[in-house]
Amino acid sequence: MNSNELALFAPSMPAWALYPVLGLSLVFVVLAMIRMRNRAAAFMIGASWLRLAMQSMHAITYRPLVAGMSANAVGSIALFLVGLLTINWRHLALRFMLPFYVLIAIACVSALANNGPWNGLITVVTKYGFLIVVTLSVYNALQSAKGGSFMTALLWSFAPVLLLQLLSLALGVAKATETDANAASYIGGFNHEAVFSVILATCLTIVVFNDRLNRLTKFGLVIACVGGIVLANYRTTLVAIAPLLLVYFGFSSLHRFPARDRPFIVSLAAVLVVLALAVTAFLFASRFQDVTVLFSGDVNLIKPPHEYSVDETRLLSGRPRIWSMYIYGWTLGGPLQHVIGFGPESWSQIFPLYAHNTLVNYLFEFGIVGVVGVLFLWFSMLGAAFRVRHHHRPVLIGAHFMFLTLNMSTMPMWMIEGNMLYGIICGYTLYLLSLQGRTPQTQTPQKPRASARPPFVRGA
Repeated sequence: MNSNELALFAPSMPAWALYPVLGLSLVFVVLAMIRMRNRAAAFMIGASWLRLAMQSMHAITYRPLVAGMSANAVGSIALFLVGLLTINWRHLALRFMLPFYVLIAIACVSALANNGPWNGLITVVTKYGFLIVVTLSVYNALQSAKGGSFMTALLWSFAPVLLLQLLSLALGVAKATETDANAASYIGGFNHEAVFSVILATCLTIVVFNDRLNRLTKFGLVIACVGGIVLANYRTTLVAIAPLLLVYFGFSSLHRFPARDRPFIVSLAAVLVVLALAVTAFLFASRFQDVTVLFSGDVNLIKPPHEYSVDETRLLSGRPRIWSMYIYGWTLGGPLQHVIGFGPESWSQIFPLYAHNTLVNYLFEFGIVGVVGVLFLWFSMLGAAFRVRHHHRPVLIGAHFMFLTLNMSTMPMWMIEGNMLYGIICGYTLYLLSLQGRTPQTQTPQKPRASARPPFVRGA
């Protein structure tokens, strides 16, 4: 089921509540853009707000507008093209950008080998292009921002999301979940809980990356984001944010303590983490009962999709059977499809539901080469995060593991919102990596000279 179809089943917020929130938040967003005095920073703040605003108006923006494309799709293409005008094109030569280009090349080769789908190729290239634009925009904005003000300003783009969720809770505007008719997702009138929870995970990531917020404000925003994800009732994201939260609460503040006290702090943090996991397991036992059944050893899910029983199709919201459909569908292809897949977005012509796993989807659309390509991207950026020497390295690594976990049970790289999340993580990774060797770890980096080349540009 594509995102346009999903939007048909989601109730929107009433106009009298939606438009005042968007209008008021736009004022603060414009002021934040003006204060940045940097094109890339202003683009990221404005583009984030616009994309989230369009998602909140899905009853309008998901309707066909031009050449069969929705306003949402047209807006995504427009944001990508505008973003190209705001980034520093010299940064396209950063050697860490190579894995992004490899993915685009794989999509093009797959489309050529299968003679399409060409509209699918446009969609995929737009999403990957947007990911590149977000990554480089964040990188440039952080280099230019004084005192790390960019991350604080970017949070204004997410203010309407939190406000709309509060209003949806107060007004009782909820969406029924796909697997439990008795469960409700409070998602502020957005189109789907997967998208909404990824947006909140993005907000959470920005908050934990932010050094300018005071501790009380930062803690309050973290609780608001986590509580929002709980209300969204999307367990995939609940599981995915665990690595980031564990690192943030357990290890991100170690640099504040003397070296002699750190073993005690780590031990205390470990105890608190275990207690937190126990409480979480108790509170959400019913939501994760499928996981217990899955690991009991009494269920065999490695089989063709037609051999699944009715009860087995209900496990993990039907994901194992969906994965089986894609994997066995891939095996039915010829040698060419085994290597390079059936083409970008080809799943929509065959299956009723998207794959709910990025690796499974890439295996079907881009074959073995595609799986290797996306792993190359993920582990290149994760490796870069491990090379960072900064007190934010633990939360940065936690953010990468959060994104990897998301990809195991949903497809954030299929969503523009998911690409925003990963672009922010990758952009912050490149920024922290660029500080090494030219700025002390505890010193606020100054605005670089126009002639300065990042230390990891090819040829430097």
